[in-house]
Parts: sequence; C-alpha cells; structure tokens
Amino acid sequence: MNRNMNILVFTTAFYPSVGGLENQTYNLIEEFLKVGHRIKVITFQTELAARQGQENKEKQLKVLYNPNLLKVLSLFLWCDVFYMPNFSLKGIWFIPFRPFKRWIISHNDLYLSNRDSEKTRVKLLLIKLASQNIAVSNCIAKYIDTSSKIIYNCYDNEIFKIYEDEKRIAEFIFLGRLVSQKGCELLIKACRNLNTDFTLSIVGDGPEKGELERLVRNYKLDEKIKFLGILEGESLARVLNRHHVMVIPSIDEEGFGIVALEGLACGCKIIAADAGGLSEAVKGFGKLFEMGNQKELEVLLKEELKELRTSASPPPTAELQNYLAEQKKEAVAKQYLKLFQKP
Repeated sequence: MNRNMNILVFTTAFYPSVGGLENQTYNLIEEFLKVGHRIKVITFQTELAARQGQENKEKQLKVLYNPNLLKVLSLFLWCDVFYMPNFSLKGIWFIPFRPFKRWIISHNDLYLSNRDSEKTRVKLLLIKLASQNIAVSNCIAKYIDTSSKIIYNCYDNEIFKIYEDEKRIAEFIFLGRLVSQKGCELLIKACRNLNTDFTLSIVGDGPEKGELERLVRNYKLDEKIKFLGILEGESLARVLNRHHVMVIPSIDEEGFGIVALEGLACGCKIIAADAGGLSEAVKGFGKLFEMGNQKELEVLLKEELKELRTSASPPPTAELQNYLAEQKKEAVAKQYLKLFQKP
C-alpha cells in the first residue's frame, strides 16, 4: 500500500524549539511532505503559537497549538496514522479509538528510565497498546520494556556536509545545550590540563552558560576557549567544517546522538563519552571515553592534538560514507513510512 496518508503528529516539543527530538521530528515531516503525505501537528508549546506559519506555511504544514478537545477529535477523524514522538499522557484520549487508526510511538530519549515514578509505570503499560513502538537505539529499546523496531535517527544531509570552500583552522568544537548533563564543564576542566596551544569553540546556549564562562575566565583560558552562542543551519555546518574534532562529553546516558552524525557528515573526527545511545551514533567512527572520566578525556584530547600536528586528516572511508547514507533524512523517513503503511 503506497497511497498518500493523512498523518497526525502529536508532540510536546516541536520546531522552532531547538533539540534532538524537535530536529528529528521536523526532518521526518519534511520528507513525509515531499512524497505527498498530508501532515498536521498538535503541540502544547503555546509560547510558540505566534511563530506558527513562519516556517511551516510554505511547506503546507498545519501546526495547532494546544487545540481544544473538539478540534483534537476532528483531527483524529481526519488522520490515517497517529504518530507520537515520545509518549505523552496528554494523548491518552486516542487509546479508546486505537482499533480504527494506526498508532505509532517513537522513543527518542530516556524519558521512561525512571521506574520509581508512577507516571512512568503508567506510560510503560500504555505504550504496549500502540500499533508499533520505535526505539532510536538499542539503549532506548532496553528501557521501554515492550517489543520495538530500532531505527536510528536521521540528520539533515542537505545542510550537514562537506563545504569544499571551508578550511579546517581550529581544533575542538562542542555543540549542545549548556546544561550539566551535556558535560561542557568536564570538557573545560580537561582542557585546562592540556598544557599546549589549542582552540575550543562552544556552540549553544543554556542555563549553565554564565557559570561556564566564569570557569573559563578563572582558568585563564579566554584566548583559547570561545563561546559562539546558538548557530543553526548552514552557518552551523560551515563552522563545523572549520574544526578538526567534535567533542561530545555527556555525563548522562543519551538516547542517541544526532550531533555525532552532524559532526561526522561535516568531516569532524569525534571524541565522545560512552553514554548509552551516543556510542551507537558514533558507531566506531570516533574515539570513546568512559562517561565522566576526565583523565580519559584528557588523554584523547592530547592524542588528537598530536595527530593534528604530525599528519593530515584522512578522507572519509567508504564505511563511514555508507553509514551516513543510511542516516540521511530520506532513508530514515522511508523506514518510518513503511511502518506507517503496514496493514
């Protein structure tokens, strides 16, 4: 069955909010639209309502912010497939109608890992009623306690790629929200002990930014470590193309790690924490260190600096190119649509 479908997406987080879940959902929707499927989105990020249509109008994507129950029911009647990126109890109204519509849930992070929470236990029971569960990594699959199809996340291959007119002029780059679990503090502390020339660019924003800036000043690393703020799209991809090594020092398990795909696609070497699904995203195409182990991170940073000073970076291998091709938006969207269309 290859007919065009009416797909209703129910998500608590959506573009233009920034994050792995938001990027993954938006990338998939773009691909669904390209092949003729009709998409409507329900989200409860009401603070973004004023921005609806800014990016979506040209893509014929209808986004509804916190709709009332009657509107939700009308959307249910309209849809062929009800897709939830991460399960939310706000969507349990759909469960009684499950026999009549195909209900797909993708699990994108470790939101169901806290088994001590009553809400989590309820969610773990309810997701068993879905037509299909998707886990974005083996790490996620082990937490959801039900049968699932593993489909790794995609990246925006139209933006994150090699830009031949860019030159790699800087050593290290960090990309992510400036929150404790992303490990930027650990990276700065490791850089303090490098005792050699280096550069580190920190891309992103978040509640820890002020403290991290103070830490850099206290360590007298102002000339070596720069905060670039939030970068997006081609501007971000070009900055990645100017760096040799992406460092992903997460101190908590990750569901996956789209940022690793973006770095690899832009030609960066990868140093990453062995943090759940993050190591699956790196997939042997980078160097891993024990999560939270500053000494191991320091060793890898020093190794990379030595290699950069003594040899040129090799071109991407055929194995890496094949892996990145498998994670392109179009390829991953096809896997989702195959499950959506399953009788």
